[in-house]
Amino acid sequence: MQRKDLALRVLSTAAIMSIVTSIAAPAFAGTYYIGKGSIDVVTSTDGEHVHVIQNGIAYIDRDNEIVIKDGTDENDTTLKDADRAAATPAVAPAATPATQEAAGPADAAGESQPDPDDAFTLSEEEEDSEEGKDPADNPTDNPAANPTDDPTANSKKDVVFELDPAADPEPEQQATKPASTTSVNPTAETREATLAAAPTAPAAGSATTPTTNVIKVINNWVGEAAKKLKIRLSNVNIKSSTDAAMTVSGDGNTKIELDGKNTLDSSNVSGKAGLNKQGNGTMTITDEKTDGGETRTSKAADDKTGSLTVVGGVGAAGIGGNSAPSSDSGVGDTKNITIEGYATVDATSGKNGDTGICGGAGIGGGNFGSADNIIIQGNANVTAKTGYHSDGAAIGGGAYGSGTNIGIYDHATVKATADITGAAIGRGGYGQKASVTIGSKDKTQENENVHVTAKAYYSAIGGMAGFIGNAADRTTDIVIQGGATIEEASCTYVPAIGGSSGVSNVVIRGHAVIKKAGLIGGRGSYKFGDQGDKVT
Repeated sequence: MQRKDLALRVLSTAAIMSIVTSIAAPAFAGTYYIGKGSIDVVTSTDGEHVHVIQNGIAYIDRDNEIVIKDGTDENDTTLKDADRAAATPAVAPAATPATQEAAGPADAAGESQPDPDDAFTLSEEEEDSEEGKDPADNPTDNPAANPTDDPTANSKKDVVFELDPAADPEPEQQATKPASTTSVNPTAETREATLAAAPTAPAAGSATTPTTNVIKVINNWVGEAAKKLKIRLSNVNIKSSTDAAMTVSGDGNTKIELDGKNTLDSSNVSGKAGLNKQGNGTMTITDEKTDGGETRTSKAADDKTGSLTVVGGVGAAGIGGNSAPSSDSGVGDTKNITIEGYATVDATSGKNGDTGICGGAGIGGGNFGSADNIIIQGNANVTAKTGYHSDGAAIGGGAYGSGTNIGIYDHATVKATADITGAAIGRGGYGQKASVTIGSKDKTQENENVHVTAKAYYSAIGGMAGFIGNAADRTTDIVIQGGATIEEASCTYVPAIGGSSGVSNVVIRGHAVIKKAGLIGGRGSYKFGDQGDKVT
């Protein structure tokens, strides 16, 4: 008992207070609240854990999933872990040695707290010495003395410890220690009343109160044995004023699960994407589980959970690249973006900055940026559009950028609308290359039902090519096949499906259905006499 008492006394008062508070609203490990401050997520070099930094405090997180929620703690977050049917408490992330001393005050909100039992161990002799003692000697060891304890609850999370002021090794701090508003031995009525209490104001980062805090992810887990970094966004609402609302970079694979309604808005930050994707890694946006934690097998048309709304700043993409000063800077480029599962995504690029041909894609490159390997599959429902007078594609390249290896498969539904010179799906205005595949080879309308609506001013699927290079540099390759259905492909000028110049190769085969489309191929007011067009 002596070692145990000493270990308990050296726990910070803030940590003890948060454990007491957790009786009313337990917080689970791996959970961080965007309302408390910006969050950096950085993978470790050993490939085994993640560093999460918030307000200058670094946590080592070994949980299988990093959860980022709205609000400042579990009390005012929208979707509580206790309400998730499949939620299970995990081991709390530990502060690194360099920051553990500072972790106390910042952690008083109650999340990511260390387990009190992790602070000590008992030898066999000390355990034996505990046997035979009268439980009345220590009320916390006597179940009868705590009639409100829930026998089904996690015993470690609901333990209440009371510091002995006389024995506290840091008595000089007693005057500044916060007084608990929760009873050390709360009654059942107290616990129920605390759980039922509603926040006095909307949570920061919630649907009604966006936060300016941002999220940055650096994932460099690579190699055949590399793990996938999993991040869950739960009702996060960011309207940034300084940077991209969220950035995912590095060469590792990052998977973002959506709970509730999430918003990443960088419209107040010129040149920054709403969700900036950098590096060679793959970023996957999905909704595989319901807000209750159950595996999704369907999703009603009016179900708004598992959704993400993204808006870019001037010249930037909604999801993808930032605005670049030139085509060779690489700042506007993006690659390897997948939207799948039952994710509902609405992405809008930033508006044109009134600088002539300019703009990013709804999903894809920023200004002067190209996009490669943009995949929409599963049961995803995606709406992509360009901002006011943006010359980027709705899905594909930004202004002057190519849009290559764009694929739409399975049971996905896509609505893409471009404003000026960019394609709805394909290259940005005056970009070089475009390659788009809609539907899967050898599939039929019975086992695949892709639905695509593409509308643009100049070209719906493909895009208006630029003037740089010869015809071979300005290629447009489009394949529509399998169980694909083009609900509408429409535009005012140039072909609805094809390219405006260069070489266009359009293949429509299998069980594909074109319900409504304008000209298919490579003709139109901006056709410059290049040869080699082919429509099959």
